Amino acid sequence: MNLKEQLYVCTLARCQTISKASEELYISQPALSVYISNLEKYLGMKLFERTGKCFILTPIGEEYVKRAEKMLEMKAEFDELVEMASGKMDGHIRVGIQMRRAITTAPFILQQFIKEYPDIELTFREGTHSELIKMYMDNQVDLMVCIYKDELPGSDYIEIGKEQVLVALPAGHSANQYAFEMPGSRYKHLDVACLDRETFILPQKGQSLRTTAERLMEQVQIKPGRIIEISNFETVMSMVEKGLGVGFNRLGYIGNMDRFEHINYYLIGKEPYCSRLVIAYKKGFVFQPYAERLVELLKEYCRCDY
Repeated sequence: MNLKEQLYVCTLARCQTISKASEELYISQPALSVYISNLEKYLGMKLFERTGKCFILTPIGEEYVKRAEKMLEMKAEFDELVEMASGKMDGHIRVGIQMRRAITTAPFILQQFIKEYPDIELTFREGTHSELIKMYMDNQVDLMVCIYKDELPGSDYIEIGKEQVLVALPAGHSANQYAFEMPGSRYKHLDVACLDRETFILPQKGQSLRTTAERLMEQVQIKPGRIIEISNFETVMSMVEKGLGVGFNRLGYIGNMDRFEHINYYLIGKEPYCSRLVIAYKKGFVFQPYAERLVELLKEYCRCDY
């Protein structure tokens, strides 16, 4: 059952720009633009109004998306039934997880899961946020552990917790003097308004922490003087430690980064900035007892609301 047309339209409707939608769908911008234009010619009516770079649904486009989302949901349910009927789901479950998070959680979960379900095959697939989305939409994983970004078509979510985001400063940075204590906090806090026009070292677009960083900076109304993009997270922290700029980290990642001794981490603001950590799954997914136990383990080892 191929619903590429419906997936493309729904993704563009949600992202509202060709650039974001094509990045999520892993196709080129020109190819997606031509596909949508050809579809509209075939239908004889516009699904989107173009306003600058934004694609806004027309009234008939809204009706199309309502029905397309139902079709995508039905496809996910049917794919689930086919897998069950063919026996592919018997004794096998696949989990998509971000690479950085997998380092500190996957070995412990796998060790415990094997003890309890030695005959069930548990597979972890690692990737960046955008890579995980593609695996998930292509039915290459059954569950996806990720930072919640946008609603995915035909999906439900189990929230694991709120993961605190921290700002990372080199030990010699002048803004360290503005950090302050808060009762009950493991880390000091910092009003990041003092970092306006600083050089920020950030992961590349498509990585979840980059999206989180952009949302955070928009919320607190600070603008980078310069952005240095690095895909490897250890390299980002190494450059911060060397004083080349400031960056961000997640509380769940820091435990594996003890070697960066000359970085100071601070919670952001008086009420720490947090991201939602969730388990995503397709509507209609049947939770066998071993899958329910896996969810419990994921909650236990990935929970980060502390």
